[in-house]
Amino acid sequence: QDPGYAPQPFYWVAQTEVQARLAAKWRACWLLAFRDITNATNERTAIFSLLPRTGVGHKAPLVFLSRTYGVQLSACFLANANSLVFDYTTRQKLGGTSLSYFVLKQLPVPPPDTFTSSQVHCISPRVLELVYTAWDIKPFADDLWREADGALKERLRQQWEENRAATGGHPWEPPEWAEIAADGTPLPPFRWDAERRAVLRAELDAPYARLYGLTRKQLRYILDPHGLSDRELEDILDPWEDPTCAGPHLLPAQPTQDFPGETFRVLKEKETAKYGEYPHPPPGAGGLGAAGGGAGSRGGAELPGDGGGGARAGAGRHP
Repeated sequence: QDPGYAPQPFYWVAQTEVQARLAAKWRACWLLAFRDITNATNERTAIFSLLPRTGVGHKAPLVFLSRTYGVQLSACFLANANSLVFDYTTRQKLGGTSLSYFVLKQLPVPPPDTFTSSQVHCISPRVLELVYTAWDIKPFADDLWREADGALKERLRQQWEENRAATGGHPWEPPEWAEIAADGTPLPPFRWDAERRAVLRAELDAPYARLYGLTRKQLRYILDPHGLSDRELEDILDPWEDPTCAGPHLLPAQPTQDFPGETFRVLKEKETAKYGEYPHPPPGAGGLGAAGGGAGSRGGAELPGDGGGGARAGAGRHP
């Protein structure tokens, strides 16, 4: 819970070398990296994260997003890359223990023009709370604040106030090493709270399932195919759902058939052991609006007016 805490590197590289390597590719004071070493059987396969502007090794490959798209769409890309649907597609492509660039470029990602301003205003504040939990990520929060219009700035403030009301928040006490920009965000880091983070991620998982054009049944299949009946599995593209299986919690309490495969086994075992249910939190935990008959996720939320949307192959539209 110390927002001023930072890990101590074991290996060091001269700052001039880092800046020289990044100068031609990236101007921001933060980086977007993903974990190279992974596995299709892990709790999560695709793990993307923001980092301070620092040197990284080849096992933390970097994604350089086009300056054309701006910080708000960078937040949308980060949320997309950490969504359950994207993770599921990554598992289908991964044949070993390395998520290489050539694999990443094959994965389907909604293009930037998919997102409306209202969708961006719903996604960005949630992403900010998930990533801005320490002072070393303030440069990203600053860039997002500078790019935001009045409405988004108010939404960012509201997100921080909601976090403070639920967790107590952090005071404005930046460490000596933190660079405080005059035009940057006036908000200190968000306080880390595991339960809030679970709900926020659920509130992002559901709308991204809709952006990929998934039906509710297809999302249930991604969460756990054992929760679908044999008749439902006969045609996964048919949106029809068995009323005895598709209850308000997306998945039944007990498996309905012995499906010869698994999706998120480790995640399922972890949440079942900790919360006594999977998925957790159940739909209706709050969010951007009730999912209704469309695709829901762990939080049962959707983006306003997303209309379903499709996804195009090729992550190369973003870098």
